[in-house]
Amino acid sequence: MLQDHAIRQHTAGTGHRYGAASATARDHSIRLKADETIYSEGEHARAIYQVEAGAVRIYRLTASGQRYILSFCGKGEWFGLETGNVRTDFAEAVCETCIRPFRANRDAIVPIDLLHIALTNLAKAQHKQLVITEQSALKRVAAFVFEMADRQPEDCEFDMMMSRTDIADYLGLTVETVARCFTKLREKRIICLNGKLQRIVRLLDRDALIALTS
Repeated sequence: MLQDHAIRQHTAGTGHRYGAASATARDHSIRLKADETIYSEGEHARAIYQVEAGAVRIYRLTASGQRYILSFCGKGEWFGLETGNVRTDFAEAVCETCIRPFRANRDAIVPIDLLHIALTNLAKAQHKQLVITEQSALKRVAAFVFEMADRQPEDCEFDMMMSRTDIADYLGLTVETVARCFTKLREKRIICLNGKLQRIVRLLDRDALIALTS
């Protein structure tokens, strides 16, 4: 798969581990097309990854084949850390994306505390669970928009990147419900949606958005 090829290519070409030098690691970043698979459930976990551009979806499949998105990872965020040696989920590029792999073994040099990554991911999972179990559909979508906006606090307009289907699978809603919630947020003049796929979000009233999530 992608992760094995990337590591073999790097080792053959340079003889260095990922992370041994930032410039070398950057030269071997991986560019992905939308929906391209990074790794799949059941594979050996050979690397962890940092998103340099774009976004990644992490998901699992239920016994019936339904997709359940666990998290989205944006620029600067890490994914792929496992408690064991085997992948328990799937990772795919949401859109055109660039990631940097770092060899996942005890001898690897990774430029961040792995415990910090694990705790950050745990906090994100707990927050998502709270949103899903205690909030209405509108509040779930509002919380999702705020989560995306909070990753880019300096910008009042940002590219959400995720499709309505992605958002529905993340929030445990139907696509139709997600679409209706976005319509309500527009009608309340909390957000404005632009772009061909209506994924460019402009925040018109951040306070009102926050109030909806409480």
